[in-house]
Amino acid sequence: MIEVKLPKIREDVNESLVVIWFVSEGDAVKEGDPLLEIQTEKEVSEVEAEASGTINEIIYKRGESAKVGEVLATINPAENTQETKPEEQKIVENTEPETKIPDDGQKPEEQKITENAEQPKEASEQTEPAKTLRLAPGLRKLARELNVPVESIAGTGRNGKITEKDIRRVAGQAAAAEPAGKAEESQQEKPEEESALEKSTTGKALDEAQTKEVPEKEAAQENKENEELPNEELPEEELAQQEQASLAEQAEAIREPDEDDRESDAVPFSGIRGVIARRMTESLQNSAQLTETAWADVTKLDSKKGASGKEVGWTAIVAKAAAQTLSNHPLVNAHIKEGQILPQEAINLGFAVDTDRGLQVAVLQDADKQSLDDLQKRLADLAEKARNGQLANEQSSGSTFTITSLGAYRIQFFTPIINPPETAILGVGTIETYLALEGGKVKERKRLPLSLTIDHRAIDGAPAAKFLGDLIGLLEKPKQLFKDDDVMEKEKKTEKKKDKKKSKKKKS
Repeated sequence: MIEVKLPKIREDVNESLVVIWFVSEGDAVKEGDPLLEIQTEKEVSEVEAEASGTINEIIYKRGESAKVGEVLATINPAENTQETKPEEQKIVENTEPETKIPDDGQKPEEQKITENAEQPKEASEQTEPAKTLRLAPGLRKLARELNVPVESIAGTGRNGKITEKDIRRVAGQAAAAEPAGKAEESQQEKPEEESALEKSTTGKALDEAQTKEVPEKEAAQENKENEELPNEELPEEELAQQEQASLAEQAEAIREPDEDDRESDAVPFSGIRGVIARRMTESLQNSAQLTETAWADVTKLDSKKGASGKEVGWTAIVAKAAAQTLSNHPLVNAHIKEGQILPQEAINLGFAVDTDRGLQVAVLQDADKQSLDDLQKRLADLAEKARNGQLANEQSSGSTFTITSLGAYRIQFFTPIINPPETAILGVGTIETYLALEGGKVKERKRLPLSLTIDHRAIDGAPAAKFLGDLIGLLEKPKQLFKDDDVMEKEKKTEKKKDKKKSKKKKS
């Protein structure tokens, strides 16, 4: 018996959630066939069959969590599957009902029995097992909300995978087709209304004829039965009892849920929620975290951003400034492993993304080598993949410094928790307008709240404040920020020209 064990996908993940099984017990599988989809805090992966055979038992069902190395299912190897022996084959052939025309001695009842016995066999041969469509949980939920059958969606993603755009496209087509369908229904209803009108006219004539034939005794009996009963007023005591009963029902409807109800609504610490809970707890317990906060005046940056004509968001701008600042502060761009502080050469920024499955960190590799336009495009792509559960391994691991933003929720300062094994994390709040006194005059300004959490084991308060000050300096004097961006754009254009020249020389 072959055991299908939960593989170790990442060094920092010891538990995964079973999202969906693509096979059932008794199904035949080949080596390399996808068996199930599993999900960790940061990514969704597939587990493939290591050998051909038949699914013997599925131990961990859909929605259950398993630890690395635990057996998810067992496979009966192909060599152990029972094959039909020649003697058994002869017996099967002899026991099959004859399909030839019956002799004169065969009775009609026997012929009917033979035909009926063949029908279930033919039906079973034509019936094929339904294939399970592989779809990320977030996309499956979106399809349910938009009432889009997943079987009707043609995926345009990599290897034919369904994306969020595919689901919304099909939903839009269905909405456009709905008015046309209503028009057709109204046209079909018209002849039905006309026929109903004819029936009602004919029915009235028949009713009148039948009414005349009803004997006078029966008509009198009907009138007697239809007489209204005299109104009887209820006693005051009975009315009071009814009012008390009504109040009791209302009180029961708004009462607080009891312990049994609370238990039924409980959310277990399993799957992604369990991984997040464990990692956050470990982060706080195994490090000395300190948060420093400061305002960054972004009045000039806001006007420069609008004048540049570039459609760049604030997250991309802060990421650009952070990447430039980190190059001069190696302890902030570092990992702590096995009791050592390990400064990282690469600047890989992690971005906390809020998804239906919980918080996920998408990673942008070599962020210091990207222009603002490139940062904006890649951040949007990473956020979409994170929400759809489609992040690749290099897009969900290897971050050296993380940025998390709660600006969309009108939060100012907060205390972000470090993403191990990193030494720091930057929290970005919402931009607000304020009034400042300059040269005896009141002027309107804009400021951005920043919260830097550090691991005090690796970084002291003063170096952390220096990093935050340098970052604010870039944001408050955006000329250098945009200057470096323009230089990057020019260098890229020069490289493209060189590449074109090289390709032309090779062709000639």
